[in-house]
Amino acid sequence: MLGDAADLQRMCWPDWESAAVYGMLQRAQAQVEIGRVCALVAALNGQAIAYGQVTRWPHCAEISDLIVASGQREQGIGSSLIAALIDVAHGWKTPQVEIGVALSNPRALALYQRLGFKPDRTLDLDLGHGYEPVLYLMFRMQRLPDYL
Repeated sequence: MLGDAADLQRMCWPDWESAAVYGMLQRAQAQVEIGRVCALVAALNGQAIAYGQVTRWPHCAEISDLIVASGQREQGIGSSLIAALIDVAHGWKTPQVEIGVALSNPRALALYQRLGFKPDRTLDLDLGHGYEPVLYLMFRMQRLPDYL
């Protein structure tokens, strides 16, 4: 995963400094090593083009930092990452999975709803450009999707 930092910075987070992407991946790796996080990288032709992680919390799992390179969207990569992360959470025996989406990102919101996530709560969070509303959606495990 850490070896994918340069690709991920270039393809997914081009506005971020390289050190910021590497630092985020280092923090995720530390949590992977203690079994609290599962982080996945999708690659195409040996180049990292997508990332997502799921974190184990006491009462749910949370999918976060999900991103697909802009030139690779609309090809099912995000859906596949989400399915794999839900499968990990299912293996953890987590009763539900949550995912947050800025309300300014209607395409992601539509994807999450299409995959079976239901609105739960809205929080105002600073996502790096000031505070904005973030909708958290919940996926309850008793309704596992067909693709798992």
